[in-house]
Amino acid sequence: MAEVETVDLVTALNRELPASAQGVIIGGTDVEPRFELYHAGFSLCSNKVRCVLAENAIPYISHTLRIGPVSGEIQDNYLPDYVRLRLQARIDQAYARGYSGASSVRTEGFDPAVVPTLVYDEKCRIIVDSRAICLYLDAESDEPRLVPEPLEAAISAQIDLIDQAPHVALLYGGHPDQDTRPAKLIENITGVHAKKVAGLEAALALVADVPDLADAYRAKVEKEKAAAAFVQDAPKMRAVHEAFAAHVAALEAQLALYDGPWAFGEAYTLADIMWTISLYRLILLGLGGLWGPESGNARVAEYMRHAPKRASFEEAVVNWRAGAKP
Repeated sequence: MAEVETVDLVTALNRELPASAQGVIIGGTDVEPRFELYHAGFSLCSNKVRCVLAENAIPYISHTLRIGPVSGEIQDNYLPDYVRLRLQARIDQAYARGYSGASSVRTEGFDPAVVPTLVYDEKCRIIVDSRAICLYLDAESDEPRLVPEPLEAAISAQIDLIDQAPHVALLYGGHPDQDTRPAKLIENITGVHAKKVAGLEAALALVADVPDLADAYRAKVEKEKAAAAFVQDAPKMRAVHEAFAAHVAALEAQLALYDGPWAFGEAYTLADIMWTISLYRLILLGLGGLWGPESGNARVAEYMRHAPKRASFEEAVVNWRAGAKP
């Protein structure tokens, strides 16, 4: 895409965003940040990117989007200018129209209306997949890197495990026999897919005569309708919970391969950022018992005693406040 087009898209979007999502500089004001990040406080994929930015001490302009649906309004990540910006980074991926409970672009397809989105202002580059964003940011950083070359393939395999776990389904649907999610979360999230579809259809009406945008919105509507059915399907949700028992066991096996506090021994890597975010979300959803005393996952239990205390994780996730510098 031409440089002027990227600048125009970013300018148009920033002008359209509400005051709560206007840019806030994170990580120091002594230099002009190269990056702008469109993200959300509780978003799992946004957490990953913020952690990499914090760990590598990269300053950036933060735009915290409102991704929770509000009746009668179009949420920030459904705004036409935001979707238009993301579409510029879509290469040849098919749209995500179905639903498995996971959010990996590699396996699920391209979602035109989610967070995060990174804009590299100096190069007028737009990156939309959290995995790709994290790898790109690390490659742009000084040594030591979170993906050292000798461990690149092994770290990628660990990230695959995390990306393909059905985290999204776990948030939007509880276990049919014993829902461990906080009561307030259950209250707020019940019926959310219908609200999402209403917001998407309102946005679609604004761009119905723009074929590329209209197709993107229709794909997203299909996906949210599929999600609504999925999280109400008891056998599928039981399978989601079974998947996370295996998920935690996979980290237990990885930790057994090395001496040291991290997934690859003494080196703190991108795999540790991804694992910590994944398991921290399980704690928030009442599933920390997966590495409890009787679980057989003692190494994971020890890992989670120290991993969330890393300074970058505390800054980017634990103490993060939407729309303000933590």
